[in-house]
Amino acid sequence: MRYYCNVCRKTISQAEFEYSTKHFDKPICMNCQRIKRSSLPRSSSETHTIPSESRRVEEEQEIDVIGGVQKIVRGVTHVIKEASVQRKTDFNKWTVDWRRVRKLDFSIESKHFFLAGTDLDDFTKQLIRMATNTILLANPYLESCYLTDELIDSAKKQTEIRIVTRSPEARETKKVECHSKLGKTGVFLRYDNQVHSKIMVVDNKIAVVSSMNFYSGSSGGASKEAGIVSIDEKVVESATDYIKRLLDGL
Repeated sequence: MRYYCNVCRKTISQAEFEYSTKHFDKPICMNCQRIKRSSLPRSSSETHTIPSESRRVEEEQEIDVIGGVQKIVRGVTHVIKEASVQRKTDFNKWTVDWRRVRKLDFSIESKHFFLAGTDLDDFTKQLIRMATNTILLANPYLESCYLTDELIDSAKKQTEIRIVTRSPEARETKKVECHSKLGKTGVFLRYDNQVHSKIMVVDNKIAVVSSMNFYSGSSGGASKEAGIVSIDEKVVESATDYIKRLLDGL
């Protein structure tokens, strides 16, 4: 299972992921934890010692992140070796782990669950990072933000990304720049100005149907977003077929 730092985007271990989510409310690496900790105001009663759990993570010499990937940790030195392998993601297990770390109580026995606000935002970010084969996306508004940056990073890792969205107007410079960056990294864009759907399917195994657009005003928490995640095979298949029809202009 692969985890990433939400600040510097380096691969982090499960221990780092769980510790930082618990103590910093988001997954961040040891180095970013130090920076964040050093920025906290000191008082005469505070010692700011490193918790034993954090120290244990620092002292780990070799962490097996996923098959084909090793991360060597010595102090603050990080060396990541990526092997040219593809792996199949168990999204059921990954979702259970993510739910536990986020301390949420939804059930996935029915293969569907509801997310809102920052939980929906974080799940979408992590899901893009977990993609190993394909990302299909229908979303009317794509602008430079954390989510589109994640799409670009995923495309650089050879993930096939196909998007149907609305065409930006010339005066919408941020959208134009964002679409240009996406195209340069190999992301396929099809324009359909009737599209108002907000659907994402990853690796043909998990679908997110929500109100969230891919721009900072929506994903950054300025508006109240919510949606449904499904790992049901039939639902995912229907969502996939819908986006493919849009991509084909049907």
